[in-house]
Amino acid sequence: MKKNIPSKPQSNTPGSSNKEDSASHLLISQEKFHVGPLPPAELLQKYEEIYPGAAEIIFEQFKEQSSHRIYIENKVIDSNIKNSKQGLNFGFTIGMTTIVGGVVCILMGHEIGGLILSGSGLTSLVSVFIYGKKTRQKELEEKKEDLK
Repeated sequence: MKKNIPSKPQSNTPGSSNKEDSASHLLISQEKFHVGPLPPAELLQKYEEIYPGAAEIIFEQFKEQSSHRIYIENKVIDSNIKNSKQGLNFGFTIGMTTIVGGVVCILMGHEIGGLILSGSGLTSLVSVFIYGKKTRQKELEEKKEDLK
């Protein structure tokens, strides 16, 4: 034989309620997350209320910082290009000097020394060219992967 047992205890007096019945809890949680160089509009508005002109100051500082960052990035790029060209020129000069020196040695009767000197210069130029090409291909592949 089964008995029906109420899930909540009922009060005996009409109009009165249990503590469990009258105590209801409501929890509301809200999270905001902002990523960016400037504060969100609501926060800018609050800054403006606290300190008139604050939003304009923040925007001016942002513009100045952006201009400075672009300037620095351009300087770094120009420096990298200059260093790359300088390295190419030095490498070419050293390689050609060894090749020409080897040819001169051969013409002066030092065939073995001339061949070693010319061969090493030619080998250096070719190996640097191949290494540079492989490095650029690897960088391009990594950039393609980053874009995906």
